[in-house]
Amino acid sequence: MNFSRNLQRLRLIKKESAADVAADLGISEATYTSWESGQAEPWGEHFYNLAHHFKVPMEVLLDDNFDYELYLMVLKARGTL
Repeated sequence: MNFSRNLQRLRLIKKESAADVAADLGISEATYTSWESGQAEPWGEHFYNLAHHFKVPMEVLLDDNFDYELYLMVLKARGTL
């Protein structure tokens, strides 16, 4: 599972800081960075909120083969990047 890597790449693609994501999720930056560094993992509602924030299915957060370039193309096509 590459949850922490996927989380970091999704954030970087959207050109957001860890503080931006944390604020949107209503959590501390320390909590968010612990997820991104692999020291902890979100549960329940937080996991759902991450997927919603990045506009991906929850499965993508856990996908070892997530296609970042395709995600980037989709964001650009939608005009959300």
